[in-house]
Amino acid sequence: MTKVHRYLGLLLGLFLIVIAGTGSIIAFYDDLERLLNPRMRVVASQPQGWTVAQALAIRAQLEAEDPRAHVFSLQFPQKPDEPLFSRVEPTLDAAGQPAAIDYDEVFANPYTGERLGQRIIGAATLRPEGIPSFLYYLHYALIFPLGIGIVLIGSLGLVWALTAITGLYLSLPAKLKKRSGSVAGGSRASGAPLPRPFLKRWSTSWKISRGAQANRLILDIHRASSLWLWPLLMIFAVTGFTLNLGGYYGRFVKSFAPYEHFQELPPRAPLASPLTSPPVSWERAAQLGQRYFTEQAAAQGFALGKPAALEYRRDLGVYFFLMHTSRDLLDAQGNPTETDSPATAATMVIDARDGRMLGLQLPTGQRAGNTVTSWLVALHVTAIGGRAWQIAVAAFGLAVVGISISGILLWWRRRRARMPRAHTRPVEERIVGGGAG
Repeated sequence: MTKVHRYLGLLLGLFLIVIAGTGSIIAFYDDLERLLNPRMRVVASQPQGWTVAQALAIRAQLEAEDPRAHVFSLQFPQKPDEPLFSRVEPTLDAAGQPAAIDYDEVFANPYTGERLGQRIIGAATLRPEGIPSFLYYLHYALIFPLGIGIVLIGSLGLVWALTAITGLYLSLPAKLKKRSGSVAGGSRASGAPLPRPFLKRWSTSWKISRGAQANRLILDIHRASSLWLWPLLMIFAVTGFTLNLGGYYGRFVKSFAPYEHFQELPPRAPLASPLTSPPVSWERAAQLGQRYFTEQAAAQGFALGKPAALEYRRDLGVYFFLMHTSRDLLDAQGNPTETDSPATAATMVIDARDGRMLGLQLPTGQRAGNTVTSWLVALHVTAIGGRAWQIAVAAFGLAVVGISISGILLWWRRRRARMPRAHTRPVEERIVGGGAG
């Protein structure tokens, strides 16, 4: 088990330094975007507000300005000074070949329709306005192409969970050996001291020894900090897997609890060919989505908030209409912090061929698997808890960096201690590292 923990930790360590380090920064992602990229992230609010119909007209305008671009995701502003945020993919020609396009996000003023800017998410740059996006991409895909990076980071989430479990096991005190002075029937020999209770012996693993030698001090820091943060280590490891490989996570959870994630586990199989010109228009999908939500709110007893997003999957021929409801998880001020997260917005699935309702997914109170997952994911993406939780997550990320560095340093120091020294030095002078880990 020591070797499993050691080599999994070494495999994970360098990745985790980057992942946790960037995570401690992007805990404040929206604030950084607004601070460093105000041209695309902040607009002048207007008293008349905006409507879904106006947002859809702007979407059509964005596509008309660049025929290469298909705006497949439209995220509606939740604050008066927020832009209209869209995700873009290339249009397809008659042969199904994608157009060449050099951006995948576009921002527009929801009041005037002005195109504020466009970018590739995660593009490497030192320009201040692009740094938050780059750090965000590093966090969930590192330096790899998106598809490869997502699979890698999701898989590392499982490695992290296993490393945390083996670390917890190794922190447990060794099983007491039977004393030679014990008598028949297992009774204690006269005068022999009683063994310390389990919790008393385990408490040593939770402490940092004062005045200890370097190896012992590093071990104590690595072990004690991991134990105190163990619940968070598991939450962030599991949700790292969930956020990147939601389909695999969903199939696992559905095997023992009610759970749906329509974006990752669609209610129907992909079409034989992409449906690029659906019979149900975006405008009609928005109307149907609002109607279906009104009906379901009355039937299931929840209140409706603002429309959150409208997305179209041409490979499935379905629309996802997202709306905030009383079943959402909210920040400390009672506001939604994400527009297209299943943890903070309800999802209505609409057939783009005939307008039928294919399913409803609520963040909480509908399915047990979704309720638990929504809470865990919301903790990961700082969608709840407000500023205090953002600070806590940032501090946790730095602590994980420290745990990773201490583990690597511990391995390196012990490896050096086991290496043969110069022949001119006596064997007795060789330093041999001690302890577990």
